[in-house]
Formats: sequence, C-alpha cells, structure tokens
Amino acid sequence: MNTLLAYIQFIFIGLVIYGAVLTFGDASVNTSTSGIVAPILAWFAGTGLRASFNSENNNQKKGSIFMAVILLAVSYLWINSTGYWYVANEIEISGKNLLVISFFIGFLSTVKTISEINKN
Repeated sequence: MNTLLAYIQFIFIGLVIYGAVLTFGDASVNTSTSGIVAPILAWFAGTGLRASFNSENNNQKKGSIFMAVILLAVSYLWINSTGYWYVANEIEISGKNLLVISFFIGFLSTVKTISEINKN
C-alpha cells in the first residue's frame, strides 16, 4: 500500500509540473512558477500535518499546525494573486482547487511509517 501511495504522490507532482510548464510562454514567469511551487507547498503542508498527528509530542503538533496554516496561506495568496489555472489536455482546474487537491493528496497519502523516527 505504501508503494501505491508513493506512486500517487509522484504522479500528481509530475502532472502539476507538466501543467505549469505548459503555461511558460503563454503566461508570465510568476504565474507559471506559482503553478509549480504553490501546489507543492500545499502538498507539503498536508504531508507535514498528517505526519505530526502521528507524533506524541504536543509541541510538535502545535508547531506543525501553525506551519501548515502558514504554508497554505502563502500558497493561496500567491496562486490567487497570479490567477493561475491548470489547463492540460482538456482538463481545467482553478489554482485554488488545485491547492485543495494537493493538500488532500499529501494529507491522505502519508502513512505512519513515514513519520516515525528510527530508534536505533
């Protein structure tokens, strides 16, 4: 199951980068860059938030929730200011919806074994 979830994340990040690279030349560099970086930040926020829920340290949970909110706010403000739309092969997704999808893919596909620290 872990391998399947890793493939889902890998394919998703690849599709995000593919869609943003298609916009280079049609949109500004800032818009194209926001199409790559903002969804990856949202994915990272979801992954980190889910990993922190597996921790027993309350300070780590609080810090992770704070960082997830900050990363989501930065990615939302950036992609909203550029007006980015994911358009590839007849698929059109607004930048805001892409952030939601990115967050949930990161959140739902993170398993407990990823967040455990090796105790050697």
